[in-house]
Amino acid sequence: MELGLRDKVVIVTGGARGIGAAIASGFVEEGANVIIGDISVDLTGELAAKMKGGAKITVVRIDVTKKSDAEELVAKTMKEYGKIDILVNNAGVVQEKLFVDIEEDDWDRINHINAKGVYLVTQAVVPHMIASRYGKIVNISSRSGKDGQIGLSHYAASKFAVIGLTQALAKELGEYNINVNAVCPGIIPTAMWDKILAARTERQGLPSEQIFKNLVRQIPLGRPQNPDDIAKVVLFLSSEVSRNITGEAINVNGGLRMD
Repeated sequence: MELGLRDKVVIVTGGARGIGAAIASGFVEEGANVIIGDISVDLTGELAAKMKGGAKITVVRIDVTKKSDAEELVAKTMKEYGKIDILVNNAGVVQEKLFVDIEEDDWDRINHINAKGVYLVTQAVVPHMIASRYGKIVNISSRSGKDGQIGLSHYAASKFAVIGLTQALAKELGEYNINVNAVCPGIIPTAMWDKILAARTERQGLPSEQIFKNLVRQIPLGRPQNPDDIAKVVLFLSSEVSRNITGEAINVNGGLRMD
């Protein structure tokens, strides 16, 4: 199936590693021009150097919690390419703490990056999509954006917010031929999950390997996901193949959470 992504201009926030790196690589393989926005410039530079294909890759340092950074990212993209076809809001962080132990700074950090960051970058991008009457926005939420978990109340709040924003924007921007969707990953062995497992090991007194195995046993398909699984769904939602899908939050979790 031809996705038709060649020569599209794509911004991927949090594109330095894990899911974001897989998404960026997927777009490059499809021939799209990718702007990787991440606070880890060194990592994104290494990633860009490893990517193959004729597409152009630009690396921009961005803190998604800062309006000026979001605006600069968009300004650089418009100066270099003259358009923005696709935005993938992937930047995010996680922390596992029981609710009574969450400090105000913990709450603010999680919600500023995971929710406010989506708002700031999207708000900087949307006027250009409206002007061209075309756009695809894909927000990375989580299973925790639909199903709150013990120890992840502040994270769940931020990811529920992402889905709510996705739905509202899909209704608001539909008249401009802009699709807005979300993807909800499940259990993926990335650096973010390492932090969750470390916290659960401390709380439960079990080895992280055992905790992970216990989680995987709950998945109907019997296997965890990987970053490429998420990237493929993002590419699909960014293409014209999915032109009549908007306002959805698609689970990619092996059946762990079903709507």
